[in-house]
Amino acid sequence: MILNFEHISPYLRHIRVNKGTTVASSYIDPEYVFTYIKSGRGIYVVEGVEYAVQTGDMVLMAPYMLHITKSEPGELLQECVMHFDLFFSELRKGMIFCEPEMDYKKFSSNTNNPETLLVSAPIIRTSPPDAVQSKVYRIFESTRKDREGDSSPLSILSERAAVLEVLSIYLSLSSDIGESASSERAKSWRNIEKALSFIHSNYSRNVSLDEISHEAGISMTYFCRLFKDYTGQTIHRYINDLRLFKARRMLEDSSMSFSEIADATGLGDIHSFSKLFKKHLKTTPSEFRRSLKR
Repeated sequence: MILNFEHISPYLRHIRVNKGTTVASSYIDPEYVFTYIKSGRGIYVVEGVEYAVQTGDMVLMAPYMLHITKSEPGELLQECVMHFDLFFSELRKGMIFCEPEMDYKKFSSNTNNPETLLVSAPIIRTSPPDAVQSKVYRIFESTRKDREGDSSPLSILSERAAVLEVLSIYLSLSSDIGESASSERAKSWRNIEKALSFIHSNYSRNVSLDEISHEAGISMTYFCRLFKDYTGQTIHRYINDLRLFKARRMLEDSSMSFSEIADATGLGDIHSFSKLFKKHLKTTPSEFRRSLKR
């Protein structure tokens, strides 16, 4: 793999810790996502290829890679996650959304876009040395704490340096360290992929199970069983979780009103939005937004 990194100037979008037991979620992000598995074991399905992950593993996903993450049943999976662009652009500053009809295949084939520089980088690094794991975690924690308390131009420079250092560490690891991808996509993955892409494009409106299963190209009964096998969730729970995830990102990254967020995520009126948000996140939208300013 020969890559030219000379002009990379990363822009850190988000840095967070995800943790939970029997977690199952799917994502399509318009930016790069780096994950360090701090603890636990699970499964990542990235563009239809399944990877077993465990404590210490690192994963790098390019923009628009459809991925499902699942913990082992009953096991706490703790993920340290960085979302970033390879190059800062004023046009992409702040809250961004996935482009309509865009997927990984289309994105990666656009060689005129500098963000495609790392689309061919290895997706997973398994069992890196303990010293490497410790270093990556120290960088992550230091950057996360700095971001919580500082938004000066100097902090932006530090964030850029942190992403560059993590990328340097990740890409310098040997490419033959225990890659664990399956060689073939499960036949059923294509059905689930179509359904997930449809859901991510239409979560802001009321979509029926009939619509989704039709998009997947299989019967409703078989689709429901297959969907739960892949994600560990029912369709209803999955869509609600996706809407809440998007709402949280909008609260973090935009000045949209609660009414606008409720409408943009398909969560109904403000009352329904607040009720569901508090039920699942144990805080109200207003309390959550205030906590970001502390």
